[in-house]
This record gives sequence, C-alpha cells and structure tokens, in this order.
Amino acid sequence: MYSLDLENEPLVEYSGKIIFDPKALADPSGKMFKPWWVIVHLGKDNDFGLFYSWLYERQHGIILQRPAFGPHISVVRGEEIEKDKWESFKSLYHQKDLKFIYEATPRTNGKHVWLRVRCSELNDLREQMGYKREGVWGFHLTLGMPTPLYLERNYDVWRMYKNYGRNT
Repeated sequence: MYSLDLENEPLVEYSGKIIFDPKALADPSGKMFKPWWVIVHLGKDNDFGLFYSWLYERQHGIILQRPAFGPHISVVRGEEIEKDKWESFKSLYHQKDLKFIYEATPRTNGKHVWLRVRCSELNDLREQMGYKREGVWGFHLTLGMPTPLYLERNYDVWRMYKNYGRNT
C-alpha cells in the first residue's frame, strides 16, 4: 500500500529557465504555439520527465504522454497584458535561470499528472506583470497526461487519493 503521509512530504530543489512565448518541442510548424504564455522549462534533453513517467508507470501501471513543452511550470497561461509591457518583461526575464522547490510525490486530478511547486520568485514575477500572485491552478510542474488507453485507470488513482485524504 502507498504511504499517504502529507505532513512529511519530501521537498526537492531544482532549476529551470523562464521562457516567454514557448514553442512545443515536437512542433516545427508552430501550429501549437500559444501566445501570452510563460513557462519554466527544465531543458529539452532533461531526463526529469522520463524519470517521473517511469515512476508513475511503476506505481500505477499508467503510461503518461509527454506535455507539448516537455515537463514545465506554467507561470502565465494565455492571460493578455499590454504588448509593450509583455515585451519589457520578456527582455528582462526570458531565458533567466530559476530555482524552485517541488513536492516529490506526483498528484493527479484524473486527467493530468503534476508535482506541486513552491517559488516566491514566480509569485513576484506574476505580481510585477500585473497578474494575481498565483494563477488559477497554483504553481505545478506538469508531468503529462495518461495515454487514452489508461485514462479511466488514472481516474481510479485519483479517486483512491481522494478517499485516503490525499487531495490534489
């Protein structure tokens, strides 16, 4: 049985780069481009996502699809501001290295799988840009979605987490 002790959740420090207007990793045509997005990217050749996909499959028997941007933290998700203001922040922060802390245990809502993230610098950046300090979903590191074959099974994992007090 899985340990659901959230009082002693392991915290890990990691780093990535702030990216404005990110491009999907496997989309040379640019059709998946989404304006007004800022992410923290962990690097194209990083094994972070592969490790957590492997771990999730080992624990739950569920294969995850890789996110379009690879494993990432969404900072701004399509929330428009004045173009000049956007470009100003982009010139200051694009490609900037950033350290953050994440909770090591994957979470799910039945459809997506992620790790919770803590980073006051991201809260500050959102506030400086004129957004609420934390977005609607809170900061999280997106690991992926179950492949369609495993989607119903992942809902079962989510229900188990909820029933045992480990809410997403």
